[in-house]
Amino acid sequence: MGSLTQPKLPVIDFSLEKLKSCTSSWSSTRDDVVRALEEYGCFIAVYDQVSLELHNAIFQVSEELFDLPTETKVLNTSDTPSHGYVGQEPVVPLYEGLGIEDATTLEGAQRFTNLMWPSGNDRFCETTLSFSRLIAELDQIVMRMVSESYGIKKSYESLLGSTSYLFRLIKYRAPETNQTNLGIVPHTDKSFMSILHQRQVKGLEVKTKAGEWIVVDPSPSWFVVMAGDVCMVSYFSHIAR
Repeated sequence: MGSLTQPKLPVIDFSLEKLKSCTSSWSSTRDDVVRALEEYGCFIAVYDQVSLELHNAIFQVSEELFDLPTETKVLNTSDTPSHGYVGQEPVVPLYEGLGIEDATTLEGAQRFTNLMWPSGNDRFCETTLSFSRLIAELDQIVMRMVSESYGIKKSYESLLGSTSYLFRLIKYRAPETNQTNLGIVPHTDKSFMSILHQRQVKGLEVKTKAGEWIVVDPSPSWFVVMAGDVCMVSYFSHIAR
């Protein structure tokens, strides 16, 4: 008789006391991270550096962004596919997204903000910049753990200075009558690593090696860390929808 237990992604604690280098807690967390990436291609990081206040604020300013007229949002363009505005697409009619390039820099945050609000929006700029920098710190912790485990720490450190971050804000509208509730087609991420943070709505599913879809429950302190296509050499990459 088969098990009725629903599969779940590994949940790994990234609280500060776990992240002191050269300690047993760092080593055990690092091992958990690598094991999760090898088995699932992703995991849930419990990351308390993003306060509940900031969690709420980032979704509040996101609503301000998506409430802008479409003719304003389409000004968000990029030479890199999917880095700018994507929306009103027949294949994914529920999906709308915008991208802030160089999101961890003041210049990048201001450039995007001034494009959307020529008269300025300090709260949006400050909130997205603070959030992006904290998520970048989580990314760097994960990558340091991975590079240590695989003996490529020096190679990673040499690339760290040239790393730039894209902060993508995504919204899915409610489907109309007789319309699919699929927000986006199943896909893998093209980046090296992606980190996703959800509002209090179950929207993300991840496919396991066995072909099962795992529904990822949202939480203010939960961040889904995903290995992208560039990691395929070392890890099994997730498929998400």
